[in-house]
Amino acid sequence: MRTSVLLILLSVLICGTSNAQKSGQTDFEIGLSGGVSWYNGDLNPYAHFSQKYWHEAFGISLRRNLNQRFALRSQLNIGRISADDARSSSQFQSNRNLNFSSPLYEFATTLEFNFLPFDALIDKHRFSPYSFIGISGFYFNPSTIIEGSVYELQPLATEGKSYLRYGISMPFGFGFKLAINDRLIISTDWGLRKTFTDYLDDVSSLYPLQSEISGLSQDISDRSLVQSGPNGTNWGAQRGNSVTNDYYTYVLVTLAVRLGPKKGSCKHLRI
Repeated sequence: MRTSVLLILLSVLICGTSNAQKSGQTDFEIGLSGGVSWYNGDLNPYAHFSQKYWHEAFGISLRRNLNQRFALRSQLNIGRISADDARSSSQFQSNRNLNFSSPLYEFATTLEFNFLPFDALIDKHRFSPYSFIGISGFYFNPSTIIEGSVYELQPLATEGKSYLRYGISMPFGFGFKLAINDRLIISTDWGLRKTFTDYLDDVSSLYPLQSEISGLSQDISDRSLVQSGPNGTNWGAQRGNSVTNDYYTYVLVTLAVRLGPKKGSCKHLRI
């Protein structure tokens, strides 16, 4: 009898001191993601969910659950962005006649906040909406197609200015997560990235003066159908909108595996 009592007391003590281990609160999750990416900027100023500019996106992520409310997540995402003035209903864009496409590589770290307590090992806490914010580094390399030939735009300085092909962005958005069981977690989220560059699409402000560029740079800079500048040309006239920087977006579905201990008997001990 004494032995049984001692064993029960020992079990309760172990459960009390290792509750975090037997809960999914502080576990790691590794996941694979798939979804779409797109961009908003001078060649696509308003359409956030237009399928004509969606591109396949993939990623891998590592999430550390800090507690039932907060988690840290690191992601490596690969996507593509593009747009084409010829597909716009804007007369200004149609006449400007530019297009671009770019690969998009991103490494992001975000802090997630669960609106409901989330714990893969507790049945009533297996679902929650969440929001997130963080920081990311990204790489892009815009190119354009002219008569079937592809030209990288950054080396051509089509606006007479140079820019870097990498930068910093601020990811933020929201999503939903569901623990299918104590091992598998599925989540889906929409994440907008605020960048600090206006050159994802190689378009920002004005056509350069004709004397500032020459050759292929000059030909690719001004591809407009009609010259509409005040002096009868476009040189020095409006080419883009420099007031706002460009954005890009990832919408991803992630299937993750929790790496912590299995659902333990301590969580469901009955005395």
